[in-house]
Amino acid sequence: MILLKFWTLPIEIVNEAAGQHANSHWRIKNARHKKQKGLIHLFLKNELSIYANKPITVKIVRISPRMMDIEDNLPYACKWVKDSIADILVPGLRPGIADGSKLITWEFGQEKGKPKEKAVRIEVYTE
Repeated sequence: MILLKFWTLPIEIVNEAAGQHANSHWRIKNARHKKQKGLIHLFLKNELSIYANKPITVKIVRISPRMMDIEDNLPYACKWVKDSIADILVPGLRPGIADGSKLITWEFGQEKGKPKEKAVRIEVYTE
């Protein structure tokens, strides 16, 4: 795979399945998800649209001082970022459906950041 481009955005990705955020009120979760999706569209809509309907690999890398279970919790925590990216890459589908496109291969990773550093890096690779 060849890295085409990457972006680092100030988006906090939290553990939705366990810990303090798992039992948050639905309005708090909804506001967090809406903010994540809005920031992706604000910063990346024009940047990502050049890769629309092309076979690519997208890697979502969570940057945070604390690590999260990579097998179960990380993909779930990245769900709304993933959905937002997919909506840009496969336009015209209902929200939440585009991430199932066979054109996009999804990968997830995480890196330990500095104290209080919370961000997400989106990397786009060609096959």
